[in-house]
Formats: sequence, structure tokens, C-alpha cells
Amino acid sequence: MGFRMRFPAAHALLTAASLLAGLVLPQPAGADAPPPTGRPHLRVVVIDHSPPFSDRDADGLLVGFNIDFGRELCRSLGVVCSFDAAPFKQIIDDVAAGRYDIGFGNVLRTPDREQRLLFSIPYWRSSTSLVGRRGVPELGLEEAIRSRRIAAIRGSRQHAALLRLADADPALQANVIPVSTLDDLWEAMRSGQSEMAIGPTLNVVHFLLSDSGDGFETIGTPMSEDGLGGTVHIVFPPGQHDLKASVDRALTALRNDGTYQRINRNYFPFDIY
Repeated sequence: MGFRMRFPAAHALLTAASLLAGLVLPQPAGADAPPPTGRPHLRVVVIDHSPPFSDRDADGLLVGFNIDFGRELCRSLGVVCSFDAAPFKQIIDDVAAGRYDIGFGNVLRTPDREQRLLFSIPYWRSSTSLVGRRGVPELGLEEAIRSRRIAAIRGSRQHAALLRLADADPALQANVIPVSTLDDLWEAMRSGQSEMAIGPTLNVVHFLLSDSGDGFETIGTPMSEDGLGGTVHIVFPPGQHDLKASVDRALTALRNDGTYQRINRNYFPFDIY
């Protein structure tokens, strides 16, 4: 059975440092310089614009769930971390190449990525949601693409799902509206360029909680099959097994002492773990 997610109604729904001392590598361009300290330094990268996980405030400072949780993780590890931001695909490439030590890229674990990266234990779970104007009938994705223009971020797993459906019927290609960013995703609906949008559920939640989300709601239930969801992981360069083990222990400790839940509540009305 489907559900409609418009808030506040959806509130109901919805730690080692010694192991890290040898990890400092050449500083990537654009990242913060490590502060003068005797503690080990780690370079952390997050997605450049994926609210509420990561974004920049009016002063250009990185803010969001991944930044707050990343800082607590670094504190628990006893290291100093600098944070940088990059597009999603660049995060995977740069962490795999060792230009960063930790990637908070909201990365799903897939066989091809396992060939290039190490993965932490899960730290939240992802799904995908359709969103449209309030009052749109509940539709599954395959049904929706046959009757509605749907915006998706170009190159995302949601975009790939739409293209797979459209490949079966070339006439449906016109109903796939590729856009570049999350902001473009929501603007496509507001402007009428598309009738629906498809994106990660937690980004959809953030949109619906904002003033811009007034008049919109989720269409149908969140989707996780066919690559549209799953467990999300912190990623590390290949070979950094000690770092991964330390982060896994720290992540578990931060959930056990309630730190994770406290940060979670600052951004989401339900537990995302």
C-alpha cells in the first residue's frame, strides 16, 4: 500500500590514532590545509551539494549530516580531519586513487565499486522516491513513465532506471527529463518542465520539509530494488584496512552512545540507520 509523505504528517513515517599516523598523503588541490598539530591528519571528502547530507552555508562553510557525523567520527578516532567537497563520481575516483582518506559520498556497495574501494559497515540506508504535486494519483515507476514526464539527475541511479524502462519503448524517451543538480530537479517540477521527479528519498524528505516543497508530496512507496536503494557506506582507498577497521569500531561506538541518533534527529524526523 502506498503512502503520502508531506511533513509534519510524515514524522510518524518516516573510535586507533596510532594506526593512522602513516596515512598523510599529498594534499589535494582545493582541500583545507591540515592544522598544525601532532595528531594524525585525515582528508575527508563529501558530496558538494546534497542537502541535508552536505551543502555550504552563506559563509561558504560545509554543513550537513555527513559533516557533523564526520567530525564526531574524527574526534572518536583521535585524529584531525579536513573536509573538502566534490561531485559524486569524483569522490569515487579520488578516494580510489588515494587523494582522500575517507569518502562520505553516500555510496552504495556494488561489485564494481568493491574492486576499487574499501567499504565501512553501513551507516544509513537509502531508497528512492517519486515526488509530484499534491493530488497526483499513486503510480508505480513503470506506470508513471508511461504517462508523466519525470525529471532525474543525469547519471544517477534513478536516471539509469528511467532509461532502462524507456529503452523498452522508444516513445517513452521524451518522458525522461535529465537535469544536472538537486536544485534543477525540484525546479523542473515547479516550472512545469516535468510533472514528477525521482530522487533519493532522504533528499526528497529535505525538499518536502522546505518552503519550496509546499504543494508537493511523494507518489507511491519508496523503492529499493534494481539498484534504487540499499545500505550506504563510508569508503576508503584500497589497502587501508586498518583505517576501515578503526572507523567501523568508531561508528559502532557512536551509535551505542547515542551520538549518531542525536545528529540524526537534527536532520531527519526518523532514524535513517
